[in-house]
Amino acid sequence: ATALLGQTSSAQDTQDRAIAGTSLLDLQKTGYRVDWINQSPTSGLYLPTVTDSSFYTMNKDDYLSRYDANTGKWLWSTPVGNNIFDMLSINEFEDADRVTVLCDGVVYNFNTLTGSSPMGTESKPLSHLRWVSNTPAIQSDDALVYGSSKGDLVWLNPETGSVSTRYQIGNSIKTTPVSISAIRHPNGRMRNLIVGTALDGTIAAIDQTSKSKLWSFKLTAPVTATVVTATNESLVNDESFPRSSVFIAGADQYLRAVDFHTGRPRWRVLTSAVLTASPVVYDNVLYQQIPGEGLASFATFPQDFSGKRRWTANDVRGNVIARTATGRLICWDKANRVLQIVDPHNGGITNTLALPRAKEVIPADTLNGSLFILTEDDEIIRLAP
Repeated sequence: ATALLGQTSSAQDTQDRAIAGTSLLDLQKTGYRVDWINQSPTSGLYLPTVTDSSFYTMNKDDYLSRYDANTGKWLWSTPVGNNIFDMLSINEFEDADRVTVLCDGVVYNFNTLTGSSPMGTESKPLSHLRWVSNTPAIQSDDALVYGSSKGDLVWLNPETGSVSTRYQIGNSIKTTPVSISAIRHPNGRMRNLIVGTALDGTIAAIDQTSKSKLWSFKLTAPVTATVVTATNESLVNDESFPRSSVFIAGADQYLRAVDFHTGRPRWRVLTSAVLTASPVVYDNVLYQQIPGEGLASFATFPQDFSGKRRWTANDVRGNVIARTATGRLICWDKANRVLQIVDPHNGGITNTLALPRAKEVIPADTLNGSLFILTEDDEIIRLAP
């Protein structure tokens, strides 16, 4: 573990060095400063995962490492898997002091504070999966939920390895399921769903409480982008409570909205390309990257079934990953390794930052603009506004 200890640099130590291939001056012109940098002595970092207080990575030797997200300090590293399994996701259960690593055949458990394997009689260091995972997992209360190669949504207790629920929605699942919530009653009661998409075009919403199917339908092409939801807080069409929609970007080239509670269509727009990026919603406005067109903006709750496009920014080629503290869009063009800051009102680019050495850019959160960068040189960099 000592050999894996990285060197952390503060902002004062970075004056004369390039940041992910760009100069400090260009970085400052974009409105960012370096919060900290951690240079890992290992190579091949991947699967960067951000939680409230931690930053996790795997490396090419299947070591899991944890860093303090606020300071960049290396906390611990531990071996996982020995290059036998494909690592799919890292999930932290902060209340239980447990972090799990889901692989395609096994789930591993570690203590969040020390990185050691759990020693309790009820908690297993590892459990083999009866239903092979085909996607990263999401958290639902104390369970992990993932999609299987046979088309099942699987609720797994990572501590014991037992499966509490399994729901088959299609022939095979390759897209990460999504946990979404919306108001179901004027008194504030919420409905919580897990939405999964299968390769045969099936989309299904499973109630997280009852584990029963709320709705499903089948499209002519699979949905490979994660779905999102939003609620219109104003009363529309004299409804008795705010209405919510699920927004779906499909390989059939349609961007569509369906009712959260019933799955019935609300609106849809035929685009010019297969949609592979997930839509993003802020303040009742939806943003969708359309290959060959650029970033497009749509009203989330139009009165027209055919939808309402607000603008298209042909020169914005990245996906919206977060917003700045002033409400501007942060777009990451991974193919060209360019960060663009975009005006949400008209799609105009206000700042551009080339990051030629960045292989991943991940928001620390979606509202204040802080970013993590994982570089080709296996540096972990935190940028602050």
